[in-house]
Amino acid sequence: MQIWDFEIAQIIPWMTKLGYAGAAGALFVEGLSIPFPGGTFLLIYGFLASQGKISLPLAIFWASIGYTVAGTFPYLVGKIGGRPLLLNYGPYVGLSKRNFISTERWFKKFGIPVVALGRLLFFRNYISYFAGMAKMPTLSFYFFTWIGILPWVAFMTILGYILGHNWIYALKLIEKYSWLGVVVLLAMAAAAYLLIKSRLFKKLNKWLEDA
Repeated sequence: MQIWDFEIAQIIPWMTKLGYAGAAGALFVEGLSIPFPGGTFLLIYGFLASQGKISLPLAIFWASIGYTVAGTFPYLVGKIGGRPLLLNYGPYVGLSKRNFISTERWFKKFGIPVVALGRLLFFRNYISYFAGMAKMPTLSFYFFTWIGILPWVAFMTILGYILGHNWIYALKLIEKYSWLGVVVLLAMAAAAYLLIKSRLFKKLNKWLEDA
């Protein structure tokens, strides 16, 4: 047994005891916009669901809620501190100047919808700062964050569910065929973009802004 396998074997019983609170907590940490292997925990919770320990839909729901609620912190940091704070202290949370500039460019180009689209791309954990900087309405921020993170949470959790005991091989496959992961994420991002551009979605966003 490799060291990694041993460490995972040690924490799975704890994750089982925590149940949905653990799923929400794991994604809450990632939602704080700090480096954290949230995807690994989603695979494990998918595996636990396949064993009948927890409900798959509820695991997906509470994990996505945990991430969405945690986004409040980086959102407020961006709203209160603004651009100067993020440029100076962003590197301490993994937001390099290069990532800052590219994410800012995406936000200026696509506006509010990028808060959802960004959850499926490389700046998933940084976009909350920019939503705060743009003074995005709070309800709209929560809604777009949840809509954006839900496909990724569902994909990783369902993958763990399908693989069952072999879930750990998903990490090795993702590492080996990282290009395939990019294709999947881009496909989900494209689908999310089409949804966001729909009339119904625009009406809903307007209602959230006016609320």
